[in-house]
Amino acid sequence: MIGWFALLVVAAFYYVPWLKRVIGGFLYQNPYVQKLPGPKGLPFIGSIMDLAGDTTVPLKFWIREADKARAEGHGIFTMTALGRTITFPINGDTLRYICESSEEVVKGKDYEYLRAWVGDGILLSIGQKWRDRRKSYTQLFHFSMLDGYLETFNKHARIMTEVLAENSGRIVDMSDLVKRLGLDSICDTAMGYHFGTQKNPDHPYITAVDIFTKYSQRYNTEPQMWVTWIWYLLYHRDYKHALDNLNALTEEIMNARLKKVESGEVDLNAKKRPLIDHFFALHQKGEWTLEEVHYEINAAIFGGHDTTGSTLTWIFWALATQPHFQQQCYEEIRDIFGDSDRDTTHEDMKAMVLTERFMKETMRIFPPIPVVERELQNDFQMGPYLLPKGSEVFITPHLVQHNPEVYPDPWKFDPDRFLPENIDKRSPYDFVPFSAGTRNCLGQKFAMHEMKTVLAWALRKFSFHTHHNLLDQELAIEVISKPTLGVNLKVIPRN
Repeated sequence: MIGWFALLVVAAFYYVPWLKRVIGGFLYQNPYVQKLPGPKGLPFIGSIMDLAGDTTVPLKFWIREADKARAEGHGIFTMTALGRTITFPINGDTLRYICESSEEVVKGKDYEYLRAWVGDGILLSIGQKWRDRRKSYTQLFHFSMLDGYLETFNKHARIMTEVLAENSGRIVDMSDLVKRLGLDSICDTAMGYHFGTQKNPDHPYITAVDIFTKYSQRYNTEPQMWVTWIWYLLYHRDYKHALDNLNALTEEIMNARLKKVESGEVDLNAKKRPLIDHFFALHQKGEWTLEEVHYEINAAIFGGHDTTGSTLTWIFWALATQPHFQQQCYEEIRDIFGDSDRDTTHEDMKAMVLTERFMKETMRIFPPIPVVERELQNDFQMGPYLLPKGSEVFITPHLVQHNPEVYPDPWKFDPDRFLPENIDKRSPYDFVPFSAGTRNCLGQKFAMHEMKTVLAWALRKFSFHTHHNLLDQELAIEVISKPTLGVNLKVIPRN
């Protein structure tokens, strides 16, 4: 991934603003960094070479540095890379400071790559604009709306079992299937649009998301991509093709919904309405442009399917690699549903106690969101540590959730960590798979309902198998965390 030292020289020569940032960052931030725990790295380039390699390398480096910092009694470590100063909270007590801050809410530099896709909307906006956007999304995830989504969740989970039945006894790429399920589900619930990608594996949107997010990760760590002529010569074509496909899907959804609005089939003032109708209502009032609607739909689709798909991918991996836990979850679900083929209800989900603990332990070991970034607008006091203005904080669930001081033997899979009496002993910031605090994920309950519905259907009808062990997988860090081996499981129908 990371180029040779010559690439840094080329990048500096052709990209002078980058050189200014490196020199300025080194000269200004270095006095601060010397006082903070963590690797000091080399002059100018910092620890960038420690991140060289594939997308699994950064997390391995961060884990090593977190272990060193804990051994020295610290709650953070700080590193530099190409002029950037980045601090990592490594326990819930320290993480709390940044999560609860109402002022330090600006996303980090690496999010800029996403702006071409999601614009200046809910993901990247700040201040009043962000508060207005968040309020717009609240109705989608309000508890009163969840009842209406259950029918849709059940519909798409049932379709998934039909696809699995067509491939019973074979190896199935569960990662691909649950991503398509997530896309169908969010488009149906939030956009009033049924895509049917579960039965159309060649749909271009999933491929486009993979390409776009992979380029996002590479762009943030490969300096040669910052050189304009190299970017256009080697990378721009694939990037642009992926972005065009993503935008084409959104245009298709918007046009289809607008036709229903114009024909009177859809009432934008209905009390219960999908998110897209709320967006169009804001457009009709003159509060949003159609371009803003477009960007927010992109953000809603991405946030609503990719994270859920990643989490379900890891859950199926954890089930297949631990047959005894899979059996326990199956027995709980069988006790609830018996031999019935009925839909899942809210009462059913409340009864899925063990299954929920299993899901949370999976998210602890394999958090779906690898990093959430903040760029500090002021000097920031994080407990005993003073972090400089202009530096960044990386909220990394993996580091916090593998803290042996909170989770003894942290790589051991143990759903009982989420028994009520054990949860009560921990800080709420010791488990943050969907971030936490003022900019937490609005869709957590939505996602949990959807995933429980999927598991209730899948485990009633099938068992999942692999010859691998749980920790054979490594986490590849992109916009979401991905398994390096894939999740190709043998699917066997139950009697």
